[in-house]
Amino acid sequence: MDFFSIIKQRRSTRHFDPAAEISPAELEELIAAAGRSPSGNNSQPWRFVAVTDRHLREKLLPAAFNQQQILTASAILVILADREAYGADNLTRIHQQEYEDGCFSADTRDFLTRAAIDFYRAHDDATLQKMLGLDTGLCAMILMLAAEARGWNTVPMTGYVPAQLRQILDIPARYTDVMMIAIGKAAQPGHRTLRRPVSEILTWNKVAE
Repeated sequence: MDFFSIIKQRRSTRHFDPAAEISPAELEELIAAAGRSPSGNNSQPWRFVAVTDRHLREKLLPAAFNQQQILTASAILVILADREAYGADNLTRIHQQEYEDGCFSADTRDFLTRAAIDFYRAHDDATLQKMLGLDTGLCAMILMLAAEARGWNTVPMTGYVPAQLRQILDIPARYTDVMMIAIGKAAQPGHRTLRRPVSEILTWNKVAE
């Protein structure tokens, strides 16, 4: 299936086949694909928690307003953003690894590392949180499209109580919870939805009034 067909056929699935199982290898393949997403200075702030344990999902259910996909999906992926990804240690490590792999010269490594560290130091926490959401959101979309390409169905979930989610999963303060994604096999297809035509969302060379 070509890429544009995948985009057109993807729907948010809320009714999953509870008997469908996804293997760790399949989940890892999808996470690897999502990890190809772009991010600011290649900081790769995304982190994933795969929740497959039935008891843990039962605890998550009320925190997610009793949305049944918490229980019926093959897995729940909790997507986090690592606040420390924009720090000097992570940026230095990433650019050093790229240098060792032959991506660029030592001079380029040093320039990119200094520029990245200086860039993030110049921004306040609110701006950094916005950047984390952007980087991690791009990754989440790639994950859902990769799942669709492999015959799995998904739905992104932001309808949950963050404090309860964080307590149940014991999420350290360094991580921002961004969303959950339920993945599995649809028991019934997601309903069709409409999108605004291009003429309503695109302007040329100026913003619409």
